[in-house]
Amino acid sequence: MKQSFVAKSLSLVILLTATFVFAGLDGTYPSQNFLALGPFSPQTLSIHEVISDYNSGNLPENLFRSSWKLSNGEKYEWKYASRMLFEEGDLTPEKIKIDGIENLKIGQAYILRTTLHNTKEQHVRYICDSKSLRYLFLDGKKIARYNGILKKGDTELVFIYIHQAGNENGIKLRILNAYSGDRVTDITYLCENTLELVEKENSTTNIKITNLGTLEFNITDKFTCAAKACRIYVFNDRGEPQYDENWPECFGHFACEGNATLTIPEGNYTYEIESGKEFYTEKGSLRIVKGKTLVKNIALVRFADITSEGWYGGDMHNHTKIEVTPMLMKSENIHITYVPWWWINHSFGKGSEKSLLEYDPLIQFDGNRFIYTRAGEDERRDATLMFFNIPEDVEIGDSNWTFPPTVHYAETFGKMENVWVHLDHMFWWQMPALLASGELNSIEVINNNFTREGVNDTEAWGKPRDMKKYPHPFGNAKYQQDVYFEMLNCGIFIPPVAGSAACVGGEPFGYNRVYVKVDGELTWEKWWQNLAKGRCFITNGPLLRAKANGKLPGHTFKPWGNNQKINFDIELDSRDKVTQIQVIYNGKIVSSTPYSQWLETGKIPAINCTETGWVLIRVLTDNPGTYRLAMTAPYFIEIGKTKKRISKKSVEFFLDWAQQATKHNSEITRGKRQTFDAYSKQTIDFWKDLLTKANAE
Repeated sequence: MKQSFVAKSLSLVILLTATFVFAGLDGTYPSQNFLALGPFSPQTLSIHEVISDYNSGNLPENLFRSSWKLSNGEKYEWKYASRMLFEEGDLTPEKIKIDGIENLKIGQAYILRTTLHNTKEQHVRYICDSKSLRYLFLDGKKIARYNGILKKGDTELVFIYIHQAGNENGIKLRILNAYSGDRVTDITYLCENTLELVEKENSTTNIKITNLGTLEFNITDKFTCAAKACRIYVFNDRGEPQYDENWPECFGHFACEGNATLTIPEGNYTYEIESGKEFYTEKGSLRIVKGKTLVKNIALVRFADITSEGWYGGDMHNHTKIEVTPMLMKSENIHITYVPWWWINHSFGKGSEKSLLEYDPLIQFDGNRFIYTRAGEDERRDATLMFFNIPEDVEIGDSNWTFPPTVHYAETFGKMENVWVHLDHMFWWQMPALLASGELNSIEVINNNFTREGVNDTEAWGKPRDMKKYPHPFGNAKYQQDVYFEMLNCGIFIPPVAGSAACVGGEPFGYNRVYVKVDGELTWEKWWQNLAKGRCFITNGPLLRAKANGKLPGHTFKPWGNNQKINFDIELDSRDKVTQIQVIYNGKIVSSTPYSQWLETGKIPAINCTETGWVLIRVLTDNPGTYRLAMTAPYFIEIGKTKKRISKKSVEFFLDWAQQATKHNSEITRGKRQTFDAYSKQTIDFWKDLLTKANAE
C-alpha cells in the first residue's frame, strides 16, 4: 500500500547532514550544494500543504528563506544549510546520498532545493527520473518530469522525496542532454553552505491537523448496475491531484474497480471520471467538510459498444506493473497489451535484465483479454523499438546509449521466426534505416507525444521538424502523421498503431490505442494476424469504423479499368466534438465533410481513384487543450499494371533524412564508427535504389 500524503500530525523534524557528488564525463567530481528538510514521518507530513504553499508563492519565502508555516500557524525556521554530493562513479547512476538513509522508514519524506546554474540554453531530456521524487518544481511550476528547453542562467529546482525500499544507497536524480543522453556537465548547483532546522518557541512535537474529511466514490455501469472499473481525477481548488492510496495512481489520476475512498483536507474539489472510450465523462464539483463523509454514487452512461461489433483495442506501449494491469485493462476496455520483459534504457539506468519469468508468456483472463509478458524495449538515442516473441534463450547483448545503432537489433531479432518489431515514434534519426531494413511490423502514429492534456510538441533528440510548416502547439502531432503518409507514398506499408507509454509517458493506460477487427471469437493469434493485414484504426478519442465498397481497411482494390470509384460507409462515436471527416488519397486531403453534415446525411463523398496508391479516412476533433483524432489504416488501389505508387518526392524525403543521419555518428572508436557507417551506407543505397524505381512525382 502506498503511504498517505495527507497530513494528520507533524513530528519533530530531525536534521541530517548529507553529501552529494556529480560524476562528470571527464571523471571529476565537482561538489554541488542542496538544501534539505527532513525526514518527516509517513503519517505526519502534509505534502499537499507543502505544494499549496509553494504554488501560492509562500513556500520559497517561508520554507527556504525564513520559515515554514504549517496550516495551524506553527512555524519552522532555517538557520544553516547542509551540503550534499553526488556519489558513485561514472558508470553508475548518480545518486543523492543522505547520511543514514539506510535507517529511514518507508514513506519518510525530504524536501530538497537547489538552483541550477546553466551556462547555455539547451534541450534536456528530463530532470529527475526516480519515482520516489514525487513532486518536482522548476521555477515554481509543478511538473512530473521535465523534457524541454532549460534556459541559460539560474533555475530553481525543488523536489520532494518519499523514501522507498531499495533506495538505501541513495536517490536518483538526473539532468540529461536530450540529444546524447549524457549527463549535463555545464550545470552547477548553488546554495548556502549549511542548514539547520530550529523549532520555534511554543511549537510541539506532535501537531495534529484535524481538518480532514472523507470522500467515497461508488461507480457503476448505468445499464448493468454493476460496479464499473474506471479512472478518477480529483483536484482541489489549487489544481493539486488527490488519490486513494489503495489504488494505482499515474500522474494526476488513479484507477479503481469502481469503489474508492479518499481522506482529504476540508475544501472545494472537482472530479472527472472516465472509463475507456465508450462511456461519457462524468464531471462535477463538491465540498469536503472536516469530520464528515461525502458519498458520491455515480452511474456511467455508455454511448458505444465497439467490442460487440468485433473491434478489440490494444495499447502497444506500456509500462504498468503486471499486478495492476488486468484491472487497468477492464477500466479502459483494452483486450491486448503487454508488460515489459526487459527494457534497455541507459539514461534511465535500465539494463537488459529479463524479468517476469515466473509468469506464463501469455496471460489470458476475463475470457478474451490477453497480457503478453515476453516483450522487450530497446530505448536509446536513435530510436525506440519494442520486440514481441523473442525466444527466451536469446541474449540481448551489450549496448550503450549510442551503440549499436537501433537498426542492428531490428535486423538481428526481426529475422527470427515470428518476432514482431515495433517502432514507437515517427521522427527518430534511424527511421530511414529501420524502413530500409524491411523488419518493421508496426509503427505508432499516435504515441505518447499525444497526451490527454496537450501535445508533447517536440521531437526530443530525434530529427527536428520544420517549425514554419508545423508550428506550435500541435505541430509534432501533424508532423508524425505526414511522415507516415510519406512512407506510404514510397510504396511501403506498415500498419499504424498507437501506444500510451503508461505510466512512464504520463498518460493513462489505454489513452492511445489501436482497434483491430476480428470475426468470431477473439484469440491472441487472430488479433495480430488481422493487425498485420491492416484491418484496424487508431485513436486517442473518436471511435471510427469504416468500410470502403464494403471492405475493411487493408483491402487492395484491383480494378480492370483506369478508374476506381470508392464509396465509404462509416460509423462514428465520440466524447469530443468532431469537426471534420477527411478522406486522404496519396497524402492529399480530397474531401473534408463537416460532422454536422454527416449527422444529417450519414454520408461522405465517394472518390474516383485514377492512379495507383492508397486512401484512408481521418476524423478530427475540436479540443483546444489537446489533439485528438482517429484514423483508419490505408486501403490500396492498383490501377492498370502499376502495383505500387512510388513517389520521387517522398523517396527523396527519406534519402535526405538518411544522409543527414550520417552526421550523428558520435562514436569515437574506429570499430564502432565503421559499424555505424556501414549501416548508413546500406540505408542510403536502399533509398537511392528505390529512387530509380519511382513512378510518380
